[in-house]
Amino acid sequence: METRKLQEVGGGTFTVSIPKGWATNHGFEVGMELQLYTHRDGSILIRSSNADVNCLDEATVDIDGGGTEAVTRAVRTAHAVGFETITLRRVGTFTDAERKAVQSIVRDLVGTNILSESDAEITIRHLLDTSSVSVCQSIVQLQYVVSSLLRDATAAFVDAADTHARIRDRADEARRSAEMVTRHFSRSLVSHAELDALGVSRPELFAYYAIAHRLETVADQAVRIAATEEKLPEPPAEKVATDMRSVADDVAGAVDDAVTAVLDRDMTKAQRARSQCDDAVEGIEAVERRLYDESVGSVPAAVALSNVLSHLQRAADCGRSMADTAARTTIRAENIDI
Repeated sequence: METRKLQEVGGGTFTVSIPKGWATNHGFEVGMELQLYTHRDGSILIRSSNADVNCLDEATVDIDGGGTEAVTRAVRTAHAVGFETITLRRVGTFTDAERKAVQSIVRDLVGTNILSESDAEITIRHLLDTSSVSVCQSIVQLQYVVSSLLRDATAAFVDAADTHARIRDRADEARRSAEMVTRHFSRSLVSHAELDALGVSRPELFAYYAIAHRLETVADQAVRIAATEEKLPEPPAEKVATDMRSVADDVAGAVDDAVTAVLDRDMTKAQRARSQCDDAVEGIEAVERRLYDESVGSVPAAVALSNVLSHLQRAADCGRSMADTAARTTIRAENIDI
């Protein structure tokens, strides 16, 4: 690292010299107009006037076969990267099924519309202004939806209630919020302006991204638990049902505390979340032992119970990971001025 002294020239203007070797390597010349971007973290970014500062404005994706799955994957991928305008282009003509697939995925993406269509091109635009987005609030909403989903899915399973469709719809809501956080995180990797518009630091946004990813996984486990109810021939025994509700409460509580610990930078809650995960794992292992040591009903019932316990174990692993993220976030905040 080199250092330079800040100097003052006539008219009260401050200047700092740029190393000649660096300027030469990057094509800077005397008299060239430079662009200076100041950011909320105190940094200044210098670009030459011909630099591509709008690299996320638009993307063109060529579709070569693959049908509806290919167009769906292309839109989701380009949107997650953070492009504002996405043009799908095909040699030949898009089929009706492919157009319907694009319309479906666009409806599923927050703040996105189809701008134009032709035989061989479909253009999609993300219309949501980043400055109107609160990543923190998105995480709070995810926190509430996912923790309640896990409890409701487990309750539906032990009560043999058919609520799979409702739980799947709520999980889709959680997924959309997680995808939005992923999009803004991806944009921040190449755009300081994205961080400024969001009003967060890069470490904060990374923690939110990590939490959103884990919450999405927990929501998926809840959907799988609810789906397992369809394979349950009869409700589980009362003791097993009580234990499973307790395990789900521990995992959901750990998830809730871990997210709050990240948002509040609270080490006590992070430690409590990890402890709750450990309690949940002990509860899962106890129920599993009962499956093998005692009579819990038919073989299909035992298999269904085992599958649900596996999903709860996966959710508990996510809770432990979130607690670790909270601990790292707290330690960083306490020791680094960011």
